[in-house]
Amino acid sequence: MHAIQESAGGPSYTSYIPCVTFAPGQNASTMEEQRIGPLVAQRTAQRRIFYGIEVTASEPGGKPTCLDFNQFLPLLPTFVSVVWLGQRYWDVEPVGQVESLQLAKHLATHIPVLPHLSAYRLQRKRLDQFLALNFSSLLAVRGDQVHEGQEFRIAQPMVEQSRRQRGERISICVPGYPEGYTSLGDVPPDSARNIKFLKAKVAAGADCIITQICYRPEAIVQFVRDCRAAGITVPIVVGLMTHETFRTYSTIERIVGVHLPNELREELNQLRSHHNSTTKSEPNRISRYFVSLTVRIIRHILDANRCFKNFGNWIYFRFLIWREN
Repeated sequence: MHAIQESAGGPSYTSYIPCVTFAPGQNASTMEEQRIGPLVAQRTAQRRIFYGIEVTASEPGGKPTCLDFNQFLPLLPTFVSVVWLGQRYWDVEPVGQVESLQLAKHLATHIPVLPHLSAYRLQRKRLDQFLALNFSSLLAVRGDQVHEGQEFRIAQPMVEQSRRQRGERISICVPGYPEGYTSLGDVPPDSARNIKFLKAKVAAGADCIITQICYRPEAIVQFVRDCRAAGITVPIVVGLMTHETFRTYSTIERIVGVHLPNELREELNQLRSHHNSTTKSEPNRISRYFVSLTVRIIRHILDANRCFKNFGNWIYFRFLIWREN
């Protein structure tokens, strides 16, 4: 995912206490594979329905995000992806005290986890320290901001170093961008360059691709076709994000630079305008709108999956748990 940027400061990371309730029978002994890339490949080969969720370790106000897996029954998520907040986490020492990694360590005793790590102000020594924590998986992202003095300007060297040090003991996932590198001003996207960069990361050791925010299912389908045509064979899982309010949508739009298509934005604007006099009901209406949009995207992708052989059986329902104060 795009490494979400927040202003520096906030609560003490050493005082972070994960707020998690596990479902009955959910423990390490039931996990056949903890590395996300092989796990996704395995579920895909079995043509099994599966999904993952994505969470932040804490809410915007600093309160730990509470996660109750009983709410996901009867079908529990296959894995949990934990977001890295670049500007908040880059200087927390030791790196194991970063709240997202504390949460990931806690979750890893019961469910496969995919902690994110951003290149933002990352040094090789700090990457070594992260790898020494012995997570089974990593999502290596460049992030939406680059600091003048940071050592890693792109994610590929992070992938190379991680694979070199941990070998096959770690799964390394990387983002895929159906809309291009929007945070870098890549509009319209240069698809050929996009796939070239992605293929280089796979050659460096990435074994899983997770698509980033995109509200156009046809763009997601084309992205997968382009990857397969270029000889990229690692599992590709689709990341989808719903929004509870217009405010959360606008925040993500500002961070990553991905917009609703004009006709969908018009639908959203009309919905907000029509219900402007009953603002208390707006969040529910906005939430339902994005849920409906997500269902439409899923249906489009599943239809494409049925129509094209070797397209792959992949859906990763990615929900960013982000509550407003």
